[in-house]
Parts: sequence; structure tokens; C-alpha cells
Amino acid sequence: MVGIEGGIVEEEIDLRVYIDVLLRWWWLIIAGAVVTGATALIVSFLLPPKYEATAGVVMLRSRVELSLGSNFQAISDEDLLASNDSGVAISDLNKRRLQSLTAMVSNGAIAQQVIEQLGDTLDEEERDPSSLLARVRGEILEDSDTVQIVVSHRDPVKAAAIANAWAQAFEAYANSIYGDVAIAPFTDIEGQLTEAKAEYDQAQAAWVEFLAEENRIPELQRQIEEEEAIIATLRAGRQTNENVVVNQQIEVEKRLFNTSMATAVGANLRVVENQKEEMLREFEQAYQRRRELQNLLDDARVMLRQLNEGQAVSAPTSGLSLLALKGRVFAVTSGSANTLLPFGTLDLEIPSADALAMSSTVEEQSADLKAVISVIQKEIKSLDAYIQQQADAWASGEGYQFMQILTPEYLDPTNSPAGETLNRMQEWDGLLSYAGVLNAPLDQEINRLEEHVRSLKSEVTRLNGLKDELQQSRDLAWRSYNNLLSKQQELKIASASEGTEVRFASLAVPPHKPVSPKVLLNTAVGLALGLMVAVFGAFLCDYIGVENDPRKWRQGLRPNPSNIGSGTGGEPHA
Repeated sequence: MVGIEGGIVEEEIDLRVYIDVLLRWWWLIIAGAVVTGATALIVSFLLPPKYEATAGVVMLRSRVELSLGSNFQAISDEDLLASNDSGVAISDLNKRRLQSLTAMVSNGAIAQQVIEQLGDTLDEEERDPSSLLARVRGEILEDSDTVQIVVSHRDPVKAAAIANAWAQAFEAYANSIYGDVAIAPFTDIEGQLTEAKAEYDQAQAAWVEFLAEENRIPELQRQIEEEEAIIATLRAGRQTNENVVVNQQIEVEKRLFNTSMATAVGANLRVVENQKEEMLREFEQAYQRRRELQNLLDDARVMLRQLNEGQAVSAPTSGLSLLALKGRVFAVTSGSANTLLPFGTLDLEIPSADALAMSSTVEEQSADLKAVISVIQKEIKSLDAYIQQQADAWASGEGYQFMQILTPEYLDPTNSPAGETLNRMQEWDGLLSYAGVLNAPLDQEINRLEEHVRSLKSEVTRLNGLKDELQQSRDLAWRSYNNLLSKQQELKIASASEGTEVRFASLAVPPHKPVSPKVLLNTAVGLALGLMVAVFGAFLCDYIGVENDPRKWRQGLRPNPSNIGSGTGGEPHA
């Protein structure tokens, strides 16, 4: 259907025409698909089966690392990737090596070796290397270092035998190419090993000789300890001599000093003690009076608070309480005149009880109480100042008479026996010099022993240095010899391990199921192909105008009876 809208030609395809063609020729389409599918099925059953056997060859990724250390180890490409900045290049190198090994699978030399190995097991045609190569292919197993050798054959047993023989021949062939690496000759290593052994023997002999003949360090240490013990004993004796002389003189002077001091100070000390007792009594009286005044102050404050809260109702009662409070204050201070304290009776006006109760108002009583409180507070403040003044005087010693007789200034060297004793004690330098004269032989012996001990210690230090030097030389020679010996062993192991690039790892077994022909796949392909050809034929027949009548087609395919006798065939009906 064609239409023109706005100058644009639009063409619509009607699919019903094509569907009608397919529906009219359905029998032809089905017949074509069935015929081709059946043909593919029959051909698949008639073809001989083909089996595939697979053998695996692994590329070795480890190798021997040669070093001068005391150990040797096998490192892998993973270790190289972890320790080398060019890990990507190493990985690409392994991939290229695998590809090269895979390409080497299809090799005529390997085929010739397999033919020689299997011998009469192969047919005449299979003994041709080119024919045998056509049955073998190499594949790389994904994400691995394995090269698979796949062999196709109609006989599963022969396929497995060829695969195994091919893998063995491939292993030998690849190792002969990749593994032929030259190893450094052992001559240099053996020469160095001999020299190192001689150096070690020489160092060991020097070390043993030092230990056997020249190692006098323990003997010198014992001698140093003995002489230091003698020095300590002599010093102790010298100190003892000085102490004896000085202690005897001190004891004599001490007795003289104590006697003179006891005579001169004894009487005055008793006077000072009496003064101390009198001051303590004054402190006690002052603290006692302060405590009583503090109690009176607390009572006065309570009475004032009650008076302010009770107002006029409590005036008579509070008047009597105020009178009693003043009496208590007077009683506390009335006896102060006869004490040592510089305080007397407080100046308080005490009216009669009747006058105070009848005529006083709350305001007057409150003012009177405040005056009493002020007087008590003033008295407490004066007491605190007095107590602090006396405490300072007592602490400084100003409150004592004759205190100067107990001070060092009182001990005049010209006027008292104690001073003369102190003068004699100041002249003990001569006594100490006399003790030094007595100890002169001891001092000389101590100095001689100390000098000898210093020389012995110097010798010990020299021998220790020589010992360390010989031991280090011996240890260094041993490490060099041991490293070269390990190097020699590494070279032996490396020479034994070189030449192994690949290894036959997976044995091929005879397969149970053939890989071809694939009956179901071939049948499905035949059905699909027949269906497409039949659809094309249906459209072609409809296009050229062939009549769609299966019965006429069958009649056209049958022979004409009138032509049977004459031997000519009839024309098919259109």
C-alpha cells in the first residue's frame, strides 16, 4: 500500500500476503524440513565415530636461585612478580612461552619419534608423519600453565596411546631446546673453596693457640680482685686508725664540755623552764576566756533573732533574758583582774530587772543586744590578737628571760670553760696530721697496689681486644668457607635441575564418548536447513504460478499407464 502525505511517499508492507503463501504451501515446508532432517540423521548414523584423547604437559614456573647465602631456594614467577617492578613483562614472557610451546606440539620430529615408539600399533596410513600430524593439535588450558595435546582417532585406545607418546616426546623435545643452559664451571668455585678452607684453618689454629697459651685474662682478673681486696683492707685499716685517735680525743673533749656546760647552764635552764610553764598557763586562760565569750556571742545572736521575730509580745520576757545575758558576761570577765591577762570587766550597764521588764521596748532591747554583741566581738578580737602575739613571741624566744645563755654567742672562749673546750676542738687539724703520719706506710702501699691494678687492667683490655680480633677473623673465615660450600651445592642442584622446562603431568585415558558425529546437532542443522530451503521453494513456486495441489503433484509423479507399453513417460500435469 502506497500513500502520499505532505509530499512524502509512504509505503506499507502487508505481511498477510507472505503469511498466506506460507499457509498455502505448509505441506511443502514441512516435507522439506522432514526430508533434510531425516537425511542428516541417517548420514550421522552411517559416519564412523571419532574419539579425542587429551594429555597434559605443564610448564615449570620455578627455578633455582643462586646466591652467596648459606641457603638456596627455588623461586617462582609469582615471587618475581611480587619483588620485581616489571611484573607485567614477566607475565607476558610466560604467555609467549606458552604460545611457543603450543606451536611446538605440531612438530614433524615429535611425530617421527611417536611413530618409532608405537611401531606396529599404527596403520600404514598413520605411519606417515603428515597424516599423524593431522590428528594432533595443541591447546592452552585457560588460566593455567598447561599445554593440552589433543589427538583425534576412530579408535579410543589408539587416541590415548598416541596422546601419551606424543606428550612424552614433546617433553623431551621442549626440554632439549629450552633447558640447555650453560652452568658456570666448578673450577673457580672449588679453587675459592680451597683458599677459604686454608684461611679458616689458619684462623682456627691462631684462635686455639691464643686460648691454650696466651689467654691469661682469668688469671689477671683473679689477681686484680685479690689486690683490690688488699687495697680495701688497707683503706679500712687506715680509716680505723684515724677514727681511733679522733674518737678518743672527742670523747675526752666531750666529757670536759658537758661538765662545763652543765655547771654554767643548769640553773638558768630551770628558770627558762619555769617561764615556759607560766606562758602555757596564760595561753590556757586566754583560750578559755575566748571560748566562753564565743558562747555568749552565739547566745546573744540567737536572742536578737528571736526578739526580732517575736516583736512586742516578747518584750517582757526578752528583757529578763537580756538581763541574764549581761550577768553572764559580767561573771565571765569579773575575775580577769587577778589573772595575768591584760583584760578586766567589760563595761556593761546592768539595770534592775523590774525596770528592764516594764519600761524597755523591743527596739530598745534590740539596740541593747546589739551593743552587747559589739562589745563581745571587740573583746574576742582583742583576745585573738593577744594569743597571736604571745605565740609569735614564744616561737621566736623573745618571751624568755636569760635565753641568751643557751646560744653559741654566750659561750665566750675567754670567759668560760666551754669556750675553751671549743677552742681546743678547732685545733684538731694537728691531731689529724699526726694520724696521717702514722698512716704514711699504709698510704704508700695503697698507691703502689693501685698503680699495679691499673697496669693489670690495661693488660686485660689488650688481651680482650686481641681475643675479639682473633674470634672475628675465625668467624669471618668460617662464614666465607660456608658460603662457598653452599654455593658449590647450589651449582650442583642447579645443574641437576636445569634442562627441565616442561613436564608430562596428565596421562591420557581412552575416551568413552565420541566427539563426532554429533547426531542431535546434525539432525537439528538438517531440519533448520530444510526448513529454510522449503520456505524459499514455497515463495518461488507461488511466484512462478505453480498450482498448489498435492494430489496433482502425486499424480504427476506417477507413471502414465498408456506409456508403459510404449516405453515413454507421460508429461506431468501442471
